[in-house]
Amino acid sequence: MDILTAILNPGVLFFILGFVAIMLNSNLSIPDPIVKFVSLYLMLSIGFKGGVSLYHSSLFGDGIMIIGIILVMSAVVPIYSYFLLRKKLGVADAAAIGATYGSNSTLTYITAAGFLTSLGVGYEGYMTVALVVMETPAIILAVVMAQMALKGQAKKSTRLVMKEALTDGTLLVLVGSMVIGYLLTALGNEKSPLSSFIGGDMFTGMLVFFLLYMGTLVGKKFKEMDAFPPVLIAFAILAPVFNGAVALLLCKLFGFEAGDALLLTILCASSSYIVAPAILKDTLPQSNPAKYLTMSMGITFPLNIVLGIPVYWWIIQNWL
Repeated sequence: MDILTAILNPGVLFFILGFVAIMLNSNLSIPDPIVKFVSLYLMLSIGFKGGVSLYHSSLFGDGIMIIGIILVMSAVVPIYSYFLLRKKLGVADAAAIGATYGSNSTLTYITAAGFLTSLGVGYEGYMTVALVVMETPAIILAVVMAQMALKGQAKKSTRLVMKEALTDGTLLVLVGSMVIGYLLTALGNEKSPLSSFIGGDMFTGMLVFFLLYMGTLVGKKFKEMDAFPPVLIAFAILAPVFNGAVALLLCKLFGFEAGDALLLTILCASSSYIVAPAILKDTLPQSNPAKYLTMSMGITFPLNIVLGIPVYWWIIQNWL
């Protein structure tokens, strides 16, 4: 597959359509209840399929190494982000950005998984475990660092931060559906009617629809960036590229399979714009959501969707 073909896949094209519609001041809009349904469907689908696949794979070997890499990146990214940015932005904003970029984007992961499915390339069930594992450690670590620096000015205790992170609705659906998929497969119900509901053409269609919606959201964020600080724009581009490059080097070193390598790379290169902002708005109210949310959704997300996934895949195919 050449790189142009990889970039011009249906998901990317519909994402661009949504973005262009907003740039043209179109009245295109998608009702919130529909968006919430599609979002939950995608979480349920990827979780269930991950559970089914996990039953047929093992967490040992590559699985343990990948989860170990995820945990290390969840610690390293918020720490280096915090120390790089705190003098320019202050403690709260630096910690919030570190939490955002040390976590991951579930939709970016789902888009990458859909990209692999369209190519007929498989990946192991432990990659969904890695997705779940990476959701919260960076958020907790970043908030703890900020609490120490702010000397108790944060509104919530570490225990409450952990509770909120672990009981987030999106995370619960993802984890719960993964457990259900695993249990049904173990009980011999892998080919239940649910399997057709969450897979194949319906999953692809839902993903494309959601990317159309995300294109409109990113377009709105893009319009807000007229006076956005250059240092934040640079970080939102360079940090994910650096994190992705580190992941690619580790994939080369450990010899991971191509599908697993792409998903690991995109996990490390993505940033959270759902779970992390939802928690940070209460736990670090001193931070400015306009900064980390615009960086994640307005810059890093489209960078990964339009260029990151196909370029990383091209590198994996030609170098790993």
